[in-house]
Amino acid sequence: MKKIAIISIVFFMFSSCADWVDVEPRSEVRDKKLFEDETGFRNALLGVYNLLGDENLYGDKFTLSFLDVLAQYFSCSYNTEITDLSSFKYTSNAEVKKDFLDIWRKMYENISYLNNVLINLGNYSPSSMRFYDIYKGEALGLRGYLHFDLLRLFCSQTEPNARGIVYSTQFSLIPSEVLTKEEVYRNIIRDLREAEQLLDQPEIYAEATDNDDFLKDQSTHFNLQAVRATLARVYMTYEKTDSAYYYADKVIRESGLSLVDKTEVANDIIGTLSMKETIFGLYSQTTLYNSSKAYLYESTSYKSLDPRRDIESTYQQNGGGNDFRWAAWFTTRSNQLRFVKLTDKYQLDLTQKRPAGQIPGLNLIRLPEMYYIAAECLLKNDISAAEDYFNEVLESRGLTPIEEGTLTLDKISDERYKEFIGEGQSFFNMKRLNLDIKTISGETVAASDKIYVIDIPEEEYNYRN
Repeated sequence: MKKIAIISIVFFMFSSCADWVDVEPRSEVRDKKLFEDETGFRNALLGVYNLLGDENLYGDKFTLSFLDVLAQYFSCSYNTEITDLSSFKYTSNAEVKKDFLDIWRKMYENISYLNNVLINLGNYSPSSMRFYDIYKGEALGLRGYLHFDLLRLFCSQTEPNARGIVYSTQFSLIPSEVLTKEEVYRNIIRDLREAEQLLDQPEIYAEATDNDDFLKDQSTHFNLQAVRATLARVYMTYEKTDSAYYYADKVIRESGLSLVDKTEVANDIIGTLSMKETIFGLYSQTTLYNSSKAYLYESTSYKSLDPRRDIESTYQQNGGGNDFRWAAWFTTRSNQLRFVKLTDKYQLDLTQKRPAGQIPGLNLIRLPEMYYIAAECLLKNDISAAEDYFNEVLESRGLTPIEEGTLTLDKISDERYKEFIGEGQSFFNMKRLNLDIKTISGETVAASDKIYVIDIPEEEYNYRN
């Protein structure tokens, strides 16, 4: 098996950062000092959550811009980087190649920080820290989550024996093996299942006091429900529909979350985490706001992302009713259609008072996805039950239920496409189903690995050589 080095480790192991991410070889003493008590582990994990909001990751490229340009939501005719990306020209444009390299590097950088947390936890016993299992569970679960997103981007969905990626569990410069896709899936599921066991301790959260700040705002942590929702997502992509349904239904029944009412859509996730639907998201008051305002809310010819011209027609496809998402997530400014779902209105207008408990940030897993997964899993064997799940989302968005016996995979995919604009999920769903892609220009591009698989950056191999 060919081995390659995770080049991201080189970038940060010989750079100067904040203490908790300062991992130069000579910083071993400081590293031990960082992890000498619970505060260090808390700060290290919170630091990873913060870095995941970087513009090269979920704060921009891995959600609202790069992945949603690939999904053909947006265009920018005066920007060659965007036009080449939307045309799936992954290697001819130097900026596009660099962007994929940045994503690869930053993802493994954060995985390495998680590995450092896990390795240092190994120096303690669970009885030595009150929240030991929580720290370990969040770190393991998040490690699986990040590897899964890398696998979805850089690996073939259609080839059963396809090359996978490195599954990094170490904190060193030693080259790691590139595993097969099957091996990577096993590692992802292993980490997630262990995280599920560690985090399934409701008594810990019930006993928490106001002074236990780390356990507050659980939607911004990779919590138990985030682990289960990710397992549903992983099993669905892995084509294990029984397991996918088990976890999706479990989250729906046990998470304590609920779908918003249609009248709440307009104020629910406009640049914020949904107070009812968010299973996991990232707190972000600056990066997301700056990116969404510059690219989506404002209209500047050389950098703004313009919604596809036929986007309005997609919001009334599955029967009657008034889709409340259209009026909530889109507006016209200076005679141009703009996408406002991700732009925090309370930062746009500082005179408005933010509702108590509302968290500015980016949604990474929301409850409607679990309903779509459950519906798809039951589609062939129990269409009535599948339609029950599907109709619940339709009605919460203001649409009328579909007629009995008429649910199809195409209808579920259409609803997914409308629901997850701006959240970086649609391209992965299209890849999972190997769908032909109708481009911004109106052409249809046949599904293929040429479109759906990004090559591992060549710098990775150059470093190994």
